[in-house]
Amino acid sequence: MLDHLKIATKTNHSSVEKVLVQKLKNLSSQEEYANLLFQLYGFYFELEKKVHSIIDNTLLPDMSKRVHVANLHTDLINLNHSAAITTVNNYPDTISSISEAIGVLYVIEGSTLGGQFIAGMLKKQLPTLTDSQINYFLSYGENTMKMWKQFKISIENTTVVLDEESALNAAQNTFKALEIWLQTKQ
Repeated sequence: MLDHLKIATKTNHSSVEKVLVQKLKNLSSQEEYANLLFQLYGFYFELEKKVHSIIDNTLLPDMSKRVHVANLHTDLINLNHSAAITTVNNYPDTISSISEAIGVLYVIEGSTLGGQFIAGMLKKQLPTLTDSQINYFLSYGENTMKMWKQFKISIENTTVVLDEESALNAAQNTFKALEIWLQTKQ
C-alpha cells in the first residue's frame, strides 16, 4: 500500500515541495524563518492531534514518539516567536477513519526524510540558526530513517484492515491542503 501511495501522490508531493522550497529559498532572516515555522505549526497543530486521536499504539507501537508539533513549538520558543495559534486549520475535520489517518501520517512521516535535507539547507542559508531552532526539520535526527522504516513495517504488517483508496485520498488531500495553506496563510 505504501509503495502505491508514493507513486500516486508523487505529483501532489512535488507541488507542495515546490512551494515550500521556494519559501525556504526566500528566507533572509531568523524572523522570516520563525514566521514560516509558525505557518507550519498552524497547519499541523490540529492535524497531528486528530491523527493521534485515531491511531494508537496497537497500530503503531511507537506512535507516542511521532509528535512533530512539539518540535515546531520548541523551535518557535527558541526563536522567541509566539506559538499561539491564530488561524484554525479546519482540514483535520475531514479525517474520520484509521485509513484516512494513515494517509495523513504517511505525509507527515515522509516529510521527516526531506527535513534532513532542509535542515542542512537552512544552516547554510541562515548560519546563525542553531540545532535548537531547527528541531522540526531535524525530526528524529540520526534515527529518521529507522523511524520511517518502522512506520512502513508497522503499516505493512498490521492486522487492521485498511482501505487503500481512503488512505490515498487522504494523503493526496493532505498535500493539497498544505500547499493551499502555505500559499494563503501568513
